Amino acid sequence: MKHLRSDRGAATLWSLVLTFMLLLSGSVAMATGQIAVARQQASVAMDLAALAGAQSTDQSSDQQCGQAQLIAQANGAVLIGCYLDRGDVVVSGTVPAPGIVQRLFDFLGRPFAGIAASSRAGQPEQ
Repeated sequence: MKHLRSDRGAATLWSLVLTFMLLLSGSVAMATGQIAVARQQASVAMDLAALAGAQSTDQSSDQQCGQAQLIAQANGAVLIGCYLDRGDVVVSGTVPAPGIVQRLFDFLGRPFAGIAASSRAGQPEQ
């Protein structure tokens, strides 16, 4: 009697599907980790920039924001906004998107500017 259906090669197909799923889940986990690190980097850069801007109250607003800009750049961030709010320096900025995330969004045809954060710092009340 001749078999019409054969399972020959099914294990190869299932192992390829399993390998693809493991690679996909590993890539997602890696992208998630890179986004978390970039978010932390953006947050730290903006905190330091705000502290640098608020460090001296005897300077003008432009000088305080200039110091914030220098510190943001030194930490790999781009300062988008900086202003004074009742003596506090408020800054916002971005860090570049991680490599794998940037490539994924480029593949999908959607631009991804970066990971954003903001911070506020001022002199302590006396």
